[in-house]
Amino acid sequence: MAVAAPPKDAGEEPPSLPALPLARKLSFWGFGTLVVLAVAFVLWWGLSYGVWDDNGVYAVTITLAGFGLAGMWLMTPNPPVPSPDGTGAPPPRR
Repeated sequence: MAVAAPPKDAGEEPPSLPALPLARKLSFWGFGTLVVLAVAFVLWWGLSYGVWDDNGVYAVTITLAGFGLAGMWLMTPNPPVPSPDGTGAPPPRR
């Protein structure tokens, strides 16, 4: 007798980045752009003005990179949680 697979839960996360909906993919890459802009800003400022240790530049860079990394982290799918019995099946809901 075959056992039917459990129904997909509407709140289940996709297992990888390519399986995400388009809006979350675009958000992920948008936040990634903030990280790239942070690095580009530091390099541009340092090369243009010859100043590499400026508190204002650090503040802008940390803000851009921080929001970028936090946003990317929030947009990534959650890893699957192993079941207590080791079968890979999700634990039963209460």
